[in-house]
Amino acid sequence: MTIDDDDLCGLCGLPGADKFPHPEHWPGERLPNHPLVHADCENEETERAFHALSEEERNKFLALL
Repeated sequence: MTIDDDDLCGLCGLPGADKFPHPEHWPGERLPNHPLVHADCENEETERAFHALSEEERNKFLALL
């Protein structure tokens, strides 16, 4: 059995990725290295990066958007 590289998650590397990653990322957020991600992996990484920033850092980033 071979794994089809077309659906590998760009964050965890496992098959079954189900979506394109969102275009904006928090500072420090790990970027996908493949065109697809699992929704759960993306949500976990977004939340991790969000909580790693102080409220002031988040506000400064949001002001740039």
